[in-house]
Amino acid sequence: MTLSRWSDDTENSMESIISNMLNYSNWHVPIKDPLTDEDLQFRITKSFPNDKTTELNGTEIKYNVINYDYEKVRNGEENNEMRSIRLYPTSGYLVVYSDTINTQYITNRSNSDPTKTILRKVNNYTGQLEIKSNPYQISEDLFTWMISKVLNNTEESIDETSLLSIKKIIGFKGSSDDKLAEVIGSGNRIMNSLSTLAFLFDNEEVTYVKPVIEYNGHTVELFLNLSGSIDINLENYIGNFFMDPPDEMKAKLALMISLETIPKIISNYGNDLTSRTWSVEKKIEFIKSIGEEIQTKVNEKVRGLEDTEI
Repeated sequence: MTLSRWSDDTENSMESIISNMLNYSNWHVPIKDPLTDEDLQFRITKSFPNDKTTELNGTEIKYNVINYDYEKVRNGEENNEMRSIRLYPTSGYLVVYSDTINTQYITNRSNSDPTKTILRKVNNYTGQLEIKSNPYQISEDLFTWMISKVLNNTEESIDETSLLSIKKIIGFKGSSDDKLAEVIGSGNRIMNSLSTLAFLFDNEEVTYVKPVIEYNGHTVELFLNLSGSIDINLENYIGNFFMDPPDEMKAKLALMISLETIPKIISNYGNDLTSRTWSVEKKIEFIKSIGEEIQTKVNEKVRGLEDTEI
């Protein structure tokens, strides 16, 4: 599921925000079907009758899941007799959460202007700066740092609490298609080096990487996107939330990844930059070591062939 973070800057409480969404019959002006003059569908519901709570970063977080579903008229098809072509549905959900001071959203859409438009629509916001993007701070250098951690720190935690580790990188998106470039901290070292080299060669065009992380008993496959959005592969998730009802599982997982796991990864990357454990010089050393290892293996293979009698 694709996820992006957004902040609500209206200073309204979480309770009043959700109440306003659910009372859409008081503010929503129905859009008419241009051919039949019927009201187009518009519906907002919440998953949990009562808000739920979870503890993250030592703070109690209150949350609920808001589901929306509405129809729009497709431009240029206003007179098309086929309803499925004339109209198109928009649906999704928001995890609305609060630490009792600020209210924010995690939505199952990318970090983009259309997503902001949807958030404004379901809130009935008409002013300026009411909804603000809060993207994850993801960079290409972070990707390379993560790969270096996997390749050089087998089975080691990257977090001081020993709860977080990057187990492997299972692919990335380069200049065109997804690339398979598995990098793990064990196994065939030369294959890891070749996969890393494949990533480094295409680094200027990389838009996301796919790490598998372990955090506090959870194993999660992620997509980290340079746009500031993330994606969680729910099908491959293993952990304590697995037996929860679907909406509760995806909400708790989204909150844990968004508020604890990714911030910890980014924080540890920042710490390594500050301590110079990771720098341009260290990056150069890392890339050179990959090249040298591959060159050594090439030379060994060539010598072996030269000594072979045909």
